[in-house]
Amino acid sequence: MTDPLERLRLPIVPIEPRPEFASALRRRIQGAEALAVREPPTVRYFVDDLDAAVAFYRDLLGFEEELWPSPAFAMLYRGDLRLLLSVPGEPHVLPGGTLPRPGGSNRMALRVDDLAAAVGALRRQGARFRTEIVAGVAVNTILVEDPAGNLVELFEPRPGYHERGAGDRPTRTRDDAPNRPRGDPNDH
Repeated sequence: MTDPLERLRLPIVPIEPRPEFASALRRRIQGAEALAVREPPTVRYFVDDLDAAVAFYRDLLGFEEELWPSPAFAMLYRGDLRLLLSVPGEPHVLPGGTLPRPGGSNRMALRVDDLAAAVGALRRQGARFRTEIVAGVAVNTILVEDPAGNLVELFEPRPGYHERGAGDRPTRTRDDAPNRPRGDPNDH
């Protein structure tokens, strides 16, 4: 005799959870640690043309629109990175009455697998670059400007590049760091 509810059961569909999620869940089930809440890193850029900025980050750099509730603010994501785009206005007035301006020197850095290919694709789409590709010790980099002049650093790891993995903890303190000058007068 068959189970009369068998017809109503949905098929089992296997899924592959993100490795970080599966690892954290396994530790929690085993009682090793409570599931930690991780806040996404957030960057705010001030822009003078919100439409152009959203199009740049969405269409050229692969961000996804999360919120666009007003003509003065939008929130986008790329992976775990949250980008807040704001048109300077009343809520951003600094002491002395000045407003923040777009196009400063602070920037976010986005990793790409093939920097030359990414630069070529961005150039074909009309992106403006502040520098050419520069070979550093651990990464190759280039600076691209968004429509407001804010910098975005694109980087491609070179051999020997190191990035902290999920759950890694620093093994040295600042004082133990190699090649760090001792007795630095600016040390706080």
